[in-house]
Amino acid sequence: MAEFDSAAVFKSRPKSLATLMEVGVGHPRLWRPEELAAIFRHQMSAPVLVDLGGFDPATAAKLKTLSEAHGLLLKSFAELFRHPNPPIELLELTKNFAKANLDHPESTLPGEIATALYYTSIATALVRLNKRISQLKDEDVRRGLMLVKEQAWIDEEIRALLATAIEKLSPSANSAT
Repeated sequence: MAEFDSAAVFKSRPKSLATLMEVGVGHPRLWRPEELAAIFRHQMSAPVLVDLGGFDPATAAKLKTLSEAHGLLLKSFAELFRHPNPPIELLELTKNFAKANLDHPESTLPGEIATALYYTSIATALVRLNKRISQLKDEDVRRGLMLVKEQAWIDEEIRALLATAIEKLSPSANSAT
């Protein structure tokens, strides 16, 4: 993947991002569910520092410092999402990494996987830290969490995390189905 400008991550409007992340809506499916399951398992076991290290040098250095400062031995995205108190900055970087891969035409990460990373980062912040890391409205976050949760290739641990995040959203969002 070509080098990208991390500032470009913040240029997209939240509503545009939510629309972009409508997995499979109006787009032909490139991957079968069993292939997505394998890609997702691989991505969950991928070293966080390697994938997120593709940001600009300053962000990559911040990532390394964050990991070392917190004494984290996070070797993978799965460990980040399981961590009882993950650094919010690392969740934000993961969310931005996913968003950048969604917005980048040369990304090798399937859109469905990037979407899952994006919403799992948001869910982890909501569940583990009781914090929001997205500017999306509750309804849009809820819709995205539900969309990812319903994918056959999402593992049960992530599915449970997403379900818990859905429950934590405001009551008005929970009644909007």
